[in-house]
Amino acid sequence: MRLRSRLLMQSCFITMMTGAGITLPAAFANAQAPVPLFLKQEAEQNANSQSEPASPTTNNNFGQGDGTQPETFPSDPDAVQTVTLQAVDAEAVGTLGRERGGLGVDMWNGTSRETAARLLTDLPATPATHTARDLARRLLLSIAAVPDDHKEISMLETRAAKLINMGELDSAIDLVRATPQGARGSLLAQTEVNALMISGKLDDACAAIDGYGNSFDDLFWLKANVMCALHANDRASASFSTDLVREMEGETDKTFFGLVAAIRNGAAASSDILVNLRPIDIALLEIAKQNIPTSQLETGNPSAILGLVNASATSTDIRLEAARKAESLGLIDTTRLRNIYGAVSFDADTLINALDAAPEAVPARQYAKLYQAAGKSDVPAVRAEILAALYDNAIINGDFAQASRLTSDLLADIPVNGDFSWFAIDALKASVAADNMERASGWLQTAKNNANPGNDIESRLILLYPVLALAGLEDTGASMMTEADDDASNGSVTVNLPDDTATTPVRYGLGGAVTLTPPATTSAPMSDAQAKHRARMTEWQEMDAARGDQIQAKRDAELIFSLFDGFGIEVPVALWNVLLTAPYLDTRQTISTAVSHHLETAAMNMQRGKTVALAIQAQQVAGAPDGDPKDLSDAVAALNHIGLTQEARRLAVEILMARSQ
Repeated sequence: MRLRSRLLMQSCFITMMTGAGITLPAAFANAQAPVPLFLKQEAEQNANSQSEPASPTTNNNFGQGDGTQPETFPSDPDAVQTVTLQAVDAEAVGTLGRERGGLGVDMWNGTSRETAARLLTDLPATPATHTARDLARRLLLSIAAVPDDHKEISMLETRAAKLINMGELDSAIDLVRATPQGARGSLLAQTEVNALMISGKLDDACAAIDGYGNSFDDLFWLKANVMCALHANDRASASFSTDLVREMEGETDKTFFGLVAAIRNGAAASSDILVNLRPIDIALLEIAKQNIPTSQLETGNPSAILGLVNASATSTDIRLEAARKAESLGLIDTTRLRNIYGAVSFDADTLINALDAAPEAVPARQYAKLYQAAGKSDVPAVRAEILAALYDNAIINGDFAQASRLTSDLLADIPVNGDFSWFAIDALKASVAADNMERASGWLQTAKNNANPGNDIESRLILLYPVLALAGLEDTGASMMTEADDDASNGSVTVNLPDDTATTPVRYGLGGAVTLTPPATTSAPMSDAQAKHRARMTEWQEMDAARGDQIQAKRDAELIFSLFDGFGIEVPVALWNVLLTAPYLDTRQTISTAVSHHLETAAMNMQRGKTVALAIQAQQVAGAPDGDPKDLSDAVAALNHIGLTQEARRLAVEILMARSQ
């Protein structure tokens, strides 16, 4: 049974118990983390005005799961007055309250500090999707009370270290600076300095180092003093500090001593020592005016990739490719990518003839040329042609989602009408990929209005239908309970069960074949939306089955059907039946059984922090060509269940868009 079904069953069970006046065990209400005093206002705001709607399938006293369910805090305004407030806890500091996307002061309820710290430490440095990266960032920056056990573990230092590991430099600096100066230990201070060094802001890094003075005596600070002395061209101080480092640990740090020697001698450091680059190494390379090896682009090391983007010694073409990689991984935002692409120098004729000119040898340079050419064109039809060429190029290189984000400002200036029907599908896909559903809705209607036997719009819409359904742009007939419905339902759950009208269920027993006749009261008439959805999915399946690569076609169908399952969108039984063919044993990359178990129980118990952390792990299979689609279904169902419905939808759409380009 899939996670969504188990969550729905659990919700129904708890609804029946609470409706009958049955009280859940007190242990569920006593596992709550202590709430620091300075979070009281945050808690009161959450209680009075939640920024995220509650999941329609949950109650405040939800589930038994693994027996560790706390009473979620705050469940109502009165709950704030009964909480025992303790001293201000710097560990709970953050930059995101609930109103700014934080996950709530109670997000670690029912989770031990040891487990929470381990989950944060193990978050992937480069999540497979932008949606997951955004969730990880919010998880790390949320203002939240921390579990009271294992106080020797610093959640704050764990969060700051992970932000650096992910390349979230500005966020790391903001988190450190939101912490009172007296509460910053050496590791937290190092986080601030490391972020500034990776960013290439060596003056600011040295000012921060000087500000911490002699507060710490770790080797890190001695090496940082060497860097600052070399940056200031103070060779005497650099030599003195270098000798101290040598006395304390010898010359075991080959990269550090090699770079210091290269700066002193005015020579290039050997590439053999430039492998696993740290922030201090990137800073020393900047001082040496030596390029970071381009091989670092393939390592997935966020610090090195960002170093290539920021370093003054990086050549233009390498910076373009590094920026392309960095934005794809979420290390820089799209505005920064636009600025880098916009700074490339092209002559006027090249931009005027961008569509006819030979493509650039470097893919990112070609994107920069087409982006600039589209921006300089004030004729909508010409701009649309250039964007269409850019999208075609990006699809070949696997960069369509990035190209959509890059050009979203330019696409907004193209009229959404029948004059651009030839461009409607491209614009629709780009709008969906850039998460602009309002504009996507307009282009969808334009495409439908202009589909006819003389063009391919209809067939392209059929192929795109699963994405449109997951994006909420098509009415699938699924029972989507609104906030008003939630109030009126008194916690009940409505589920649309699949119905295969083409077949009659048969049970084989000792007495022979028995045809089951379902009670008339359980069968609701099919709505127009359901009928259209089934017809559209049948059309999609027929086109998908006609593809040359049958193995990939089957896997794409499994992915789509699984994601539909995570949202309660019906997949006709006949379509699942088509996939029921040998071989039945498949080789898949999948998450561990432990992750699957804890994801389910955390979602049941409304443990938001734990659920989000594990959903991020589950969605990592999206980056694997043979990833198990059930893991993705479970991830979106879990996020849906804890009220992160928009995020679940964005995750599903992003995954499917990446696989279908």
